[in-house]
Formats: sequence, structure tokens, C-alpha cells
Amino acid sequence: MRDQQVKNKRFSVIIIGYNIEEYIERAIISVENQSFKDIEIIVIDACSTDKTADKILELSLKYKNIIFKKSDKEKNAGGARNIGLDIATGEYIVFLDGDDHLADPEVLDRLNKTIGHDEPDIIYLGFKIEGNREEIVIPNEENCTKTYRAASDKYPNVWSKCWKRNFLAENNIRFPENRFYEDVLFVYNGVMKAKSYKIADYIVHHYISGRKNSMTTTISFKNIEDTVQNLKDLLKMKHTNPTKEIDIIIKKEINMCKKRLDIIENSIFPEDYINEKD
Repeated sequence: MRDQQVKNKRFSVIIIGYNIEEYIERAIISVENQSFKDIEIIVIDACSTDKTADKILELSLKYKNIIFKKSDKEKNAGGARNIGLDIATGEYIVFLDGDDHLADPEVLDRLNKTIGHDEPDIIYLGFKIEGNREEIVIPNEENCTKTYRAASDKYPNVWSKCWKRNFLAENNIRFPENRFYEDVLFVYNGVMKAKSYKIADYIVHHYISGRKNSMTTTISFKNIEDTVQNLKDLLKMKHTNPTKEIDIIIKKEINMCKKRLDIIENSIFPEDYINEKD
């Protein structure tokens, strides 16, 4: 496979940034400093209103393997990631949020060795959560079954997997655009359609949780609408291909919708919320 695709990079690392000027350089440098150099770095700015785009441009002029593109803010992270997928040439795709970073300069070399001469559709990655909570999540045979990963995974994030690019293209696995929680459908489709996987049982990403003003920590009615749209799409999938996994994920998304509605209710009527707790 490697001999046949000598012109292609091993990894395309797709980084998405929106109003994270104080973090984006760390994310890019964590990829640029990798000892494994058979990579391309694709950075998409989703119409930031701060200096995020300026920092990306500055780094793209300094490091020639950085491909810098801009997306429409209205497309959200899903649209930005689709742009990255459209231009990626790597055999494997690694997604990285612009406020996160790779664990150390050797991690992509280690990931390359984990893949070896095999061609798995997915590699499940370990990661460390930092910020408002601390946790280390390491994949193993028990938590990498289809049922667990499609329906019971506590962190169904797109960046906690490394994806074979041809697998995504052949199965038309794309992100919904202009929608929060775009990972849900992408990950479900990817996990269920994958025929093979490997496990990277070490920390690949450092994920920053609870960052103020991040898209997923600020709940609005748009978040509710997008959760409902995900549910509608999942129900369509259930109609055409009923599985035990999709039943589990639909119930989970319904519960998430309720929790997000509670957050909005508590923000509108905080005194009632305090009285209820009392």
C-alpha cells in the first residue's frame, strides 16, 4: 500500500480553529514538531473574529507543509472539517481541535508503527482530558467493540479515532454542516461501517475540557435544534437499518436533549432552580 501511494502522505492532520488565538499556535506546533515527517497539516479557520486567522497565516508562511483554508462560520465545525477532507491526500486522517494538542513529538511515529503494513479502517486513540476535569481514556478490546463505540462511548468524538481516508470516501462519510454535535452521526456511521480496526493504547491527544466560550459549553436553542435534527437523522437510519446500537444512541440523544433543555430553563429561571434544589 505504501509503495503504491508513494506520492501521498501517511497522515493528514486536520485542525479546526474558531476564536482560539491563544491556543491555535500550540496545536499547530504540536504537529509541526513531530519527529515523523510524512504528514501534511491542514488548518481551517471558521471565520474567527479574533486573531486566530492571523496566527494561522503567520505559521503557514513559516512552515511550508501547512495548508491554510477558510470556512464560513455558519457551516460550524462540520463544514470546516469537510473542507479539510476534500483537500486531504494522506492515507490516514487525524482530526485535532485547535484548542487541543498532540501528546508529544513522537506520537505520530508511534501511531504509524501501530498501523504498520495493515490497512485498518479505524484506529482508536488514547487521550488525556485536562481543564475543568482530569481523566485519561485508553482504548482496549472491551471498549472498542462496535456496540460500545457506536452507542455506549462516553466520548464519541471524531478526534479520538484515526480514520482511513479511502474508507471515509468510499462510504461517503461526511459531517453535517451548520450543526452542533456533528461528531455524532459521523462517528456512528464510521464505527458501524468499519470492517477493521486497531488500538493505539497510549495518549495521542490532550483534550481541553470546559474552555470558556467554546461552541459546546455555551448552550442555546440552536444546540437544542441541532440535537433534534440529529435525532431525526438517526430515526431515518433506524427505519432503513434497525440495530440495537442505534436504539441505544437514540435514547442517549433524547436524554442529552432533556439535559440541554434543563440548562436553558435554569438560565431563564435560576431562582426556581435554587428553590427546587432546596
